[in-house]
Amino acid sequence: MSIKKHLAQVVAASLLMTTALAGCSSNEGGAGNPNNPANGQQTAAQGSETTTIKAMTITFGDPPSTDNNQAKADIEKRGNVKLDLSFVPSEAYGDKLAVAVSANDYDLLLIDSGKDDKYINLVRMGAFHDLTDYIDSTENISLIEDAVWDNTSVQGKIYGIPRPRGLYGGGEASVLIRKDWLDKYDLEVPTTIDELTHALQVFKDNDPAGGGTTIPLAVYGVDGAAGPGPFGSVFPMLFAFGVPHIWTIDDNGQPVRDFQTPEFKNYLEWLRDTWSKGLIDKDAPVLKGQQQARNKFQSGVAGAFVSNVGDISETSIEKMKQVDPNAEIAVIDVLEGREGQKGVALIGGYYGIWAIPSSVPEDKVQKIIDFLDFTSAEENIAFSKAGVLGVHANDFKDGLPVQTEEQMKLYDLEKPSAFVLQNRVDPYIYANSKVPEIKEAQMSSLDVIADYGIPNPFLSYSSQTATKKPDTYKRMSAVMTQYVLGEATWEAVQKEIDAWTAGDGAIIAQELLEQYHEDQNER
Repeated sequence: MSIKKHLAQVVAASLLMTTALAGCSSNEGGAGNPNNPANGQQTAAQGSETTTIKAMTITFGDPPSTDNNQAKADIEKRGNVKLDLSFVPSEAYGDKLAVAVSANDYDLLLIDSGKDDKYINLVRMGAFHDLTDYIDSTENISLIEDAVWDNTSVQGKIYGIPRPRGLYGGGEASVLIRKDWLDKYDLEVPTTIDELTHALQVFKDNDPAGGGTTIPLAVYGVDGAAGPGPFGSVFPMLFAFGVPHIWTIDDNGQPVRDFQTPEFKNYLEWLRDTWSKGLIDKDAPVLKGQQQARNKFQSGVAGAFVSNVGDISETSIEKMKQVDPNAEIAVIDVLEGREGQKGVALIGGYYGIWAIPSSVPEDKVQKIIDFLDFTSAEENIAFSKAGVLGVHANDFKDGLPVQTEEQMKLYDLEKPSAFVLQNRVDPYIYANSKVPEIKEAQMSSLDVIADYGIPNPFLSYSSQTATKKPDTYKRMSAVMTQYVLGEATWEAVQKEIDAWTAGDGAIIAQELLEQYHEDQNER
């Protein structure tokens, strides 16, 4: 089966969205009204027998109301289905999913953890249908990029449909920096690691936040479970020193972990130097995650932190302007190293996998996939944001619903987006601003970084040894932190790296390499 899809296809489809959604702004039909020709709505198997789909999915807030939900009724009519959906709170989802898989009581399950050991084991046990031969016939699902299929397939076959996210630009893609502080000291937006270091030093020396509260760079500590750190929110700096994206495969075909490279030592030396000069938040070792670093930035005391273009939205800027009315944010798309190194992490590109249990009859599988494909049509983007026109909104203009207060309350109660089970492929998914100028800047940045993706060949694999030994990196993480803080020697760091390489590391690397080769041989 060929699942080759080019980004140009997806971008072209996204650009067509403006035309498609323009048809949804008529008051003569709902955003979900298939009888309105202007909407150009895709419908799933209209005219055939209605298909009942029992599915379980995750919710991070209140589920949609169940009493005469007009959004649900609308998408059921257009999709020619009857939906029996279980919305399970995120904190209970893992346990409920395990029970659901065993019970064989569902037609469709969202595997929220993605392709992990449990999912792979379930696939090998025959728990889910092989969907490989169904994908080419889909109109929208088939737009999902190769890398996402690679990250979710098992032995070259597709056992679940990923819910796409951006491959580039999520998580810790770019450095965000206070543009107004740069302007204040006649500094250009940095593009290199040395220019960034200089800007951080200027922030430190001049204290633009006032009262000695300025934090030039906000990062956070890591617990050593997935890797040694010692800090998070540092990907652009790592790549500026030529450090691999967690793993790489050398010229001899052998796995190499990031901290096993000489480039990682250079990166740690930069961290040690910037720490000694007070350019890194002194609270960094005890901060627990990106949100705490973000809080320092949004509260107006930090000059820079690593996130993505989603954090230059009007929401972030409004928070900052409450502290400083002059606050502005600039994005350093990619940070260049001293030898021209630069990059952005090529991430999984999805959240969750829709799997169809093998207990579902074969003749129903195609109907379920048809419905998922239907929900990911461009037209259902309008439905997810505006609901049914005349019910949840009066109009849909420039990608936004026009709603009365009562319609907003009904939209929040009935949650039309909850019934759009499959995401539309969108390379600009992180361009989340409702302000045209900001959204344009977000899209421009995403265009830039798409040329600098650095893959992790083992991104979609997991090591049973690492899973069973969550403390495998902790000693190394602790001594690396001590080194950056000036409390340990490099020899102490190297000793821990060598011990890991000769012990757990050798087993972990072999386990990952075997899975990698197995998949490569199947493709």
